[in-house]
This record gives sequence, structure tokens and C-alpha cells, in this order.
Amino acid sequence: MKYALLTDWHVHTAGFLSKIPNDQCLYVWDSKEERGLAASQKYGGKYERDLEKVLSDPEVDGVIIEAATTTHKELILAAIAHGKHIFVDKPMSTTKEDALAIKAALDASDCRFVLSLESLISGSYRFAKEEIDKGTIGAVVSVYFRRAHAGVLQNWLPDYWYDVNQTGGGVTLDLGCHGLALLPYLCGKPTTIKAIMTEIGGKGIDDNSTTMMEFENKAIGTAYTSFVTTTSDNYLEIIGQKGSIVILGSPGSKSGETIMIQSDHDKTYETKTTIDGATLAPYPYPIEVFSDLIDHPELPDNQEYGIDVAVELSHIIEQAYLSGKATG
Repeated sequence: MKYALLTDWHVHTAGFLSKIPNDQCLYVWDSKEERGLAASQKYGGKYERDLEKVLSDPEVDGVIIEAATTTHKELILAAIAHGKHIFVDKPMSTTKEDALAIKAALDASDCRFVLSLESLISGSYRFAKEEIDKGTIGAVVSVYFRRAHAGVLQNWLPDYWYDVNQTGGGVTLDLGCHGLALLPYLCGKPTTIKAIMTEIGGKGIDDNSTTMMEFENKAIGTAYTSFVTTTSDNYLEIIGQKGSIVILGSPGSKSGETIMIQSDHDKTYETKTTIDGATLAPYPYPIEVFSDLIDHPELPDNQEYGIDVAVELSHIIEQAYLSGKATG
């Protein structure tokens, strides 16, 4: 794949691009010359300030959008207008209206689309979904997911991470995206979305947040996320009518993940099983999926990272912010 990088704004850019070392960066576009030139030296593409020139080059297969969240819609629509395939960091947008406008343009094109949702690289979370579908723990009634770190507490996030004119919000839509996407993956379509957000670190954004959802199947999901805790291991708890699944740890971390299953689905005895998540094969990162889709046009679109998931996530984010206003 030959791609254009649309800014090096996002903190994940270098990590993601390291996953596709055999692909070629032809251009780095950025409205800020200093950042664009620095990114050009890092990733090898030619710095170009003129976006039209970048998107008009027939050698460019697709764009990797690592830009400020509030600029996503403009950049995605421009890429679609030039027939370029699109990888975009999460979230795609902060409103459902913008998400639907992007979907309409994408549906009318032949462009491929992948949204970055790294939680699904975890074989453990996919294993949990398979166990739910098999009925191992019965009908799901509750899911709790935690993803948090000390970015604000220890002040290691870049200063612009606190500029809502660029980010569109705080921890709920940034780190919180993982939980807000994982809950529907496990439970289905949400019908009610409510959030409570607080500001603890004095950065002017929500940095401590819980979002609750009710789903069509009457399950209740809770996604907690924070920039102000040193407890950084992910935690997933799924409660069913006939058992439970608990997953502790983070995908790709040195300590790995541990899966604990409790089930009495046969009504005669209770079984308890512990599985080392490292024994489950990891799944490709979304950017690797994107690269494969571009290099192999015969492959079907990936629905897990596709436009419908992106629209649903934007809707959830919007509803969360409408219901929960950060308080100091």
C-alpha cells in the first residue's frame, strides 16, 4: 500500500505505522509546517502543505488520518471525493449528524474504510464474545469495562490533548472509546445512554467518566474510563444468568491477560476455569486490516471496524456528552 499520512497529531501515529513497515508513505500533509516536516523525516514521505495536491496524486492508494478529531469530517470527505481509501483514528466524529454525512458519501463511493478500535485485537475479548454466543454463561445481564491510565495525573499527555477545539472532548471520547465500542460488541444495540463526567486534574476536560447503557436485550453495560488513576490494567466483567466471565489485563502487555469463567449452565454443577490469555492468538491491528484490504481488493469489507460501527460509536459519544457534563 502507498499512503499519505494526514498529520502526526495523534499520540498513536508512530505505533500504528510501525505495524505496516512494508507499506510506503508517499506524503505527509499538515497545515503546520514544523510538525509536517518533522513527520516527513520520521516516516519518509514528502511533506506537502497542499492537501489537493496530495489527494490528486494517482499513486496514493489511501490516507491514514491521525489528525485532530474535530478535523476528521473535512479530511474524510475530501479523501472520498478523490477516491482514496480511508483509515481514521477513533473516534470518526463527535456527532451522529457528521457520522451520517460521512456514511452517505462513503456509501456512494468505492472507497474502503477502517476505524481504529484496538480493543478487538484482544483474543480474550473475542473469546468472551464466542462464549456469550455459545450460551456458556446464559443470557447476559451486566457488563462492566474499565480502561484508565495516569495521563493527567502524571502529566505525560501532550498539552493539546486538553484543547477541546482539537479533541472534541476529554477522556470519554478518547480513551473511553474502547469501552463505548466494546459494550455494543458484546451486548448488541444500545437503547439508552447516560454518562457522569468529572474533572479532577484541572485541565479543562472531563478526565474521569462513567457511561451506562441499556441494550435491546435488557442487559446493562458500564464503561469506566479515566486519565487520573495509576490503575491501568483493563478489567472486563460479564455477568450472565448462568455464570460469569472476568478478564483482567491489557492486550499486548507484558503481563498479558487472565480469563476466569464460572458457569452452571447444565444446572447440575458449577465449573470454574482460568485461562491464560497469552494462549489465545492475537488479532491484527485495525491498521494492518486496512493495509490488507488495500493490497487485496478481493477481500470483503471488514464490518468490525466499518462505517456502521463508526456511526454507532459517534452516536454513543454524542449522547454521553449530552447527558454528562464534567464537574470540578
